[in-house]
Amino acid sequence: MYEELLQQRNVQDHFDAQYTDGWMGYELHGNDSIEAHINSLLNLGVRPDDERVQKAIRALMTPDISSQHKNTFKGGEALDAEDRGGNKAIIANILSWVKYSEDEPVLAEQIKLAYEHLSAVLQYNSVDDFSVRGKSERYYKPKARFPGSNHIGLLNSTQGWRSYEKMNLVKAAVKHGYELMKDFDEYITFKKPKEYGGGFVGPFNFNWQSLKPIDETGLHRILNSSYRFQFGFWLRSVSDVPDFARQSTKTYELLANLIDEDKLFEMIPHGALDAFKSISGREPSWRKKNAAKCDVTFAVLRACWNVV
Repeated sequence: MYEELLQQRNVQDHFDAQYTDGWMGYELHGNDSIEAHINSLLNLGVRPDDERVQKAIRALMTPDISSQHKNTFKGGEALDAEDRGGNKAIIANILSWVKYSEDEPVLAEQIKLAYEHLSAVLQYNSVDDFSVRGKSERYYKPKARFPGSNHIGLLNSTQGWRSYEKMNLVKAAVKHGYELMKDFDEYITFKKPKEYGGGFVGPFNFNWQSLKPIDETGLHRILNSSYRFQFGFWLRSVSDVPDFARQSTKTYELLANLIDEDKLFEMIPHGALDAFKSISGREPSWRKKNAAKCDVTFAVLRACWNVV
């Protein structure tokens, strides 16, 4: 069965992006990146210990190889310099996906930094405590700590930091962050220091709205959004919410009931379904309706399995 999975066209497409030295794709972070290809392969069911995945990891961690490719992304060095998580955050998250040793310096450093960003939340009473409204952008204050998706995701996929005290602090921090951000509708960007060229770059902001409980009326709004990717991105965000960050089970209960009653698939407009395929599609062919329905069902079960 596993060998059959490896021969699927959608799996082979990712392997075809691998260079002889092990690197995958064009760059570190982006649509055609080593990050995206490894993430997609793992989501498709390829094992972390697969020879080609491990070859990509060795390439990522070998400077003589990674330096031959675009092993940074725009703004990554500036984000790293401000301890917000840039190139190093991407590398650390990739390593966490394949259960790399948490003693690896870049991974250990980013885990520590992620915990610091979570801890800092409890000192804030408003968004203005850690960000500034400029002429055209709201941006993080210099050296301000506030968790992004890279921090929360890294803590979710690692174990060494966990203790009873730290877990309780993280849960309290996420709850407080949610109260600060649940009705906040501005985008917060990052202002690069002058020595890094100035200007703004987007950090990895966490989708705090994905923690909001959704009822069927709210789900209909998401499904019928003018932005056809809304449902796909929302479901992916909901699926990736860690146990320590979840604020309610209502959304998951709704999705599970709709799957149980065999109603959800028929509720999804064609445009939203097509967009979902590009975000979370797993089946190698969607020519048959059952393939699309299987993908949607799997995605919802993945989101709900450990909750309800």
